[in-house]
Amino acid sequence: MFRNKGKIRAQKIIMYGFLLCMILITTFPIIWMVNSSLKDVTEIYRMPPTFSISNITFSSYYRVLFESGIPRAFLNSVIVSVTATSITVILGSLAGYGFSRFRMKGKRAFYIGLLYGQMMPSVVLIIPIFTLFSKVGLINNYFSLILPYVAITIPLSTLMLKTFFDGIAFELEEAARIDGATRLRTFVSVVVPIARPGLMSVAIYTFLSTWEEFVLALNLTTSANVRTLPIAINMFVGEYLVDWGAIMASGVVISLPIILLFILCNKVFVKGLSEGGVKG
Repeated sequence: MFRNKGKIRAQKIIMYGFLLCMILITTFPIIWMVNSSLKDVTEIYRMPPTFSISNITFSSYYRVLFESGIPRAFLNSVIVSVTATSITVILGSLAGYGFSRFRMKGKRAFYIGLLYGQMMPSVVLIIPIFTLFSKVGLINNYFSLILPYVAITIPLSTLMLKTFFDGIAFELEEAARIDGATRLRTFVSVVVPIARPGLMSVAIYTFLSTWEEFVLALNLTTSANVRTLPIAINMFVGEYLVDWGAIMASGVVISLPIILLFILCNKVFVKGLSEGGVKG
């Protein structure tokens, strides 16, 4: 009995020790980023690097917020990400509902096509997208980013939401139809409220994907009026000097909305992923 208790205690110690190490490994880059953003130039370039700060300064944040294009890039990222997220949630929910409730020829082929579409990396698509958008005049505006983002995020969103809709009892919809509700009214008033965790998960997934996307934003925007945050950070990289303080401060500014979003919606996001896993 005592041996079993000792064995269980040792296993718990090893498990918690491993979890503590993983937490330190994953959080250290964030802590170092915040730490470096509060240092002056001499401390940042000090060799060997030190974690302690002898003189805390907010000059890097001042340069980022008042002497750079980061505020404009922040606004651009909000516009692009919120718009792409809204369109993806609307279209993905309608498509997922259609896959779940309607019978159609070639349904399985379309389903497999969505899986292949999700596996296609943006690096492979950038050349044809750039060529097409150049011919139709869509380079360097919000639509040049929103349209590809929606096309990239809709496949997985549709598959996730289809799984959610599959789990909703069809009898609820039949009861609403008997009461005189149209199919669209039934979808909006009955199905959508029940599938809210799935819709929230899709919204969070889409927002995170578009907020941090780099490849398409780098190639499809050329003006500071349209560039998003991941591209705007490049302005602190010069030919002979890199402003690491400003880059770290920019990283903090970019990460704050993501961290707050994840803290506020953590339970909903995890629940949505667990209940909306893609099933064959």
